[in-house]
Amino acid sequence: NDDWPSGRPVFSQGDVAVGRTNREDVATVLVAALDNASARGKTFEMLSLKGYPAPASFDAAFDALGHGTPSSSAVDAQYALLQQLLPGVEQDPTRLEMGRSYEQVDAGEVDRQ
Repeated sequence: NDDWPSGRPVFSQGDVAVGRTNREDVATVLVAALDNASARGKTFEMLSLKGYPAPASFDAAFDALGHGTPSSSAVDAQYALLQQLLPGVEQDPTRLEMGRSYEQVDAGEVDRQ
């Protein structure tokens, strides 16, 4: 999304991240991952927190990522944490339709059934 401002990339695992990022942040993280041994063989999702600068290094974030499928308790913990970062007033990812924003959910423009 080119309209979303750059921010601090946040990584998660377990397919629970819901958020936005822009192409510049994605490119920065991908280039950093190519040059970081700790990132090899790991999968992750990312979102960007607008208004926060990117870290000087992604080493600690890559080190914290696990290999393989995270445990259900780890996924539950990440989900609970990431829910606090959702934009908008109504933080209900089950109401978010593909291609819609949380701002549209708040405005009542999304009627997910």
